[in-house]
Amino acid sequence: MTHFDGETAVDTGRAGKKGFGFAPIAFVLSLFAPLTYLTAMLATRTGYISYDLGFNTIALNYVPKMATVAMILSALSLLISLFKAPKTYGPWALGAVLVSGSVLAGYYAYELRLKSSPPIHEVATNWERPVTFSTKLIEARGPAAHVVEDAPYVGRNVAYEWAGQSLAAINAQTCPLASSVTGHTKDAEAVARILREQGYVVFGKSDWRVEATWEDPWWGNKSDIVVRLDPDKTDIRSVSREEAVDLGGNCQRVTALIARLKS
Repeated sequence: MTHFDGETAVDTGRAGKKGFGFAPIAFVLSLFAPLTYLTAMLATRTGYISYDLGFNTIALNYVPKMATVAMILSALSLLISLFKAPKTYGPWALGAVLVSGSVLAGYYAYELRLKSSPPIHEVATNWERPVTFSTKLIEARGPAAHVVEDAPYVGRNVAYEWAGQSLAAINAQTCPLASSVTGHTKDAEAVARILREQGYVVFGKSDWRVEATWEDPWWGNKSDIVVRLDPDKTDIRSVSREEAVDLGGNCQRVTALIARLKS
């Protein structure tokens, strides 16, 4: 009887050590991916690293790989814990699976949204007579920003569905509400006030044009918007600086501004 109890005690101790040595470690490893993501976001937002390095390289490349490795270890940890010590180490392993799974789910959702969005980074209300940016704003955008062109189009090697199409055609399909505001136009001061209320930083204004910059509160990436004030209509153009695909962000901002200008 004593011998049996001793073996049981030894076996339990070994099981406990195995569970302790794997489940909590798996949970800690599962935190590496979201912490890396948050660190990259903070470093990019404060300008410590570039948007390309922080978002495109770390967030979209390294983090999903880290989460995948952590998910494999977490799932293995959960299986071991269920057999060895479910009550003691099961929560650690389950937590690791949930953390890693959440990161991968978020990445998968982003990929689905990315594939369903046209590969564009600007929206305008008038492509027959394009809204132009001032020389000062072009310089402020920097050499790494997307070039502002009068007739931009999607390259043929980017996306099969949209390949070779002009932004004018794509805007008409994906952002139909982005159209000129006709009739009596608001003056530059009123437009500048509306832009500030919507979170923009006004860059400059004249009697016929107002320029402003919008900054993403998470990653700090910027988009520049220009409002052209003609006597009979108002036109708007919004162009991201570094985002390869804006996921509809410029369309949302332009249509929101149009609604305010019409009110």
